[in-house]
Amino acid sequence: MRRVRTSLKGNGFHIVVIALLNLFVLLCICVLLHHHRLPRYGANVRSAATHFVMGSYDRSNSHIITVTPGDVPRIFIEAKEIKDGLNGVEQVLKTWDCPTPNRVTVVLVCDEAVSVGTMQRLADMVLAHGFTCTYAGSPALN
Repeated sequence: MRRVRTSLKGNGFHIVVIALLNLFVLLCICVLLHHHRLPRYGANVRSAATHFVMGSYDRSNSHIITVTPGDVPRIFIEAKEIKDGLNGVEQVLKTWDCPTPNRVTVVLVCDEAVSVGTMQRLADMVLAHGFTCTYAGSPALN
């Protein structure tokens, strides 16, 4: 019977150390994958605070702005038409200023034919005053 000989010197201690280091790195990766604090990128999104108080709804913390289409869009705030258009909206927003404007939610309800530019100008005005701005929409019908 023939005997097998190796030309490697040493007993393989380095290979054992490298294998243990690889196992340690693999364990660290497994722990990090199941950790609850993952890196986040992009915008910080938080849910709006609720304004429901034991069966009642606090209307002072929300306002609805409705926009209808046209060459000059008509703007309604709480069912009252604003005569000066976007300039009138700016004046109304100044009257809503309060110590904590981020708790006030302004809902924009726009018709499908209202231009995106008009919607964005309204949202920019609302956000410039520190209010929270949301859009109301309806699902598309097939």
